[in-house]
Amino acid sequence: ELEAAIINISQTTESMSNTTTNEILALQEEVSGISKVVLQNRLALDVVLASQGDVCI
Repeated sequence: ELEAAIINISQTTESMSNTTTNEILALQEEVSGISKVVLQNRLALDVVLASQGDVCI
């Protein structure tokens, strides 16, 4: 009985760990994509401001 409970807890913990790892990886990919968009927007803003004689710092 106790051994079965320990095995069950171990399996549940492993499953939760795998799920958490997968979710963290997905979030990292999303953050990476958002970072690229932010840099592209910053570049576009710099180009627009430079064409108007201003500089974005």
